[in-house]
Amino acid sequence: MKQLNPAFGCSRIVAVTRLRDMKRRSKDTSRWLFFHGVRWMERRLSVGNLYRILRLHAFVRAALKGIPASMPLPACLCAATPLRAKREWWMRGFLNQLLEHLPDRLAEPKWMNRGRIAGLDQVMQARQNGRPVVLAFSHFGAFRLSRFWLRAAGVPAATLHNGRAENRTSLKKLEDELCPFPEIPTSFYRDQLREASEFLAAGNSLLIAIDHAAGKQISVPVGDGWTFQMATGALRLAVRHRAELFPCVVIDEGRWRFQIKLGRPVPAEYLAAEIDLMPAGKHLLNEMLPHFRSHPKQCSSQLIKCFQPAPAATADAAHGKSQR
Repeated sequence: MKQLNPAFGCSRIVAVTRLRDMKRRSKDTSRWLFFHGVRWMERRLSVGNLYRILRLHAFVRAALKGIPASMPLPACLCAATPLRAKREWWMRGFLNQLLEHLPDRLAEPKWMNRGRIAGLDQVMQARQNGRPVVLAFSHFGAFRLSRFWLRAAGVPAATLHNGRAENRTSLKKLEDELCPFPEIPTSFYRDQLREASEFLAAGNSLLIAIDHAAGKQISVPVGDGWTFQMATGALRLAVRHRAELFPCVVIDEGRWRFQIKLGRPVPAEYLAAEIDLMPAGKHLLNEMLPHFRSHPKQCSSQLIKCFQPAPAATADAAHGKSQR
């Protein structure tokens, strides 16, 4: 039997490794060139013209990637999304990601009227009073832009992400440096929970998702035999640091126009202790649910997974209450 030369195997591994490195460097180079190209065009074009040019890029990118398999909407959201709407929303996602290349430009006059924030005054008041602020969000609408619009409006918010800090790309780090208030951190990860807690304790604003599958959860009744599995990280941090807790929703109105809704804060008595977080969870969900129902196509699969059929006993009890 003929034996393979070990040197041949080693050289083949080296060649494959080099090829992979070349592909990675090529991708990184193209991303950096595109990043600077978008910023160059933004300074020379109106928002409308920039949108029309980049819409073609987003269309091609969305077509190449294809529409991902989507989950059916739960009955409690009372709507169905046609395929055409799914395609349009999929393309919008790529367009919205491009705004992350422009964190410093969103504070310019030509952009500010495109990110209208309702409820900003109550967040500003909390900050003036020295109170930490927790902004509870879900994977709905243009949620990735929350931090960018808030910073452009004068609130140096940071976001708590899944994953590890070491995996943050050099391009994301450059975007961080371009954000308003660059001296204040923009992002924390699950391996930086202590740093995130200290950031909040210092009186800052932190965005935390309530629809993550990891960590402690509570089942918040939705009605009609449904519950919402809510991650309690935002609630528990608000309790520990005596922070103001606001629901935060970003609605994509199309053509780079957004509504950022900062809802009514959770009443302080609901955040007195971690023993019973259900009232606070109900308050957050009641503030967000009307937006989910009004814009069902903007609900991500991650958010939809949180809606679960209630156990039979719980559903029967809720039905009995509604009949009284």
